[in-house]
Amino acid sequence: MNPNTGNENEQTLKNLIEAARTSQRQLSRDIHIAEVTVNTWVAGKKIPRLDNAALVAGQLGVSLKTLAKSMRVDVTDIPGDYSLIELKAIAAELGIERVEDLPADFQALKRMRDPQN
Repeated sequence: MNPNTGNENEQTLKNLIEAARTSQRQLSRDIHIAEVTVNTWVAGKKIPRLDNAALVAGQLGVSLKTLAKSMRVDVTDIPGDYSLIELKAIAAELGIERVEDLPADFQALKRMRDPQN
């Protein structure tokens, strides 16, 4: 979980905080978590519980998968995050025009498009 891997292009929690134009101190205030706790996450010494990760992701405007990846959590088997535009494109390929006709989850929609997978 060491954030100092030497790869400047790698997304880190520190990078996500900077990209959100905030600071560790302000993030801790915004999510009501002790600054020392946020600092341990940024330093890679610990990772947040899921409920706290959801707060951080929401505050920074990133997905939980992006947040986890920034903390060096292996997200290889986690399904990707899909945008509304991507979902709309898949629905259009399948001839689905009404929201009511969409399946309950993305994986079902994907299976409809790619039945062999």
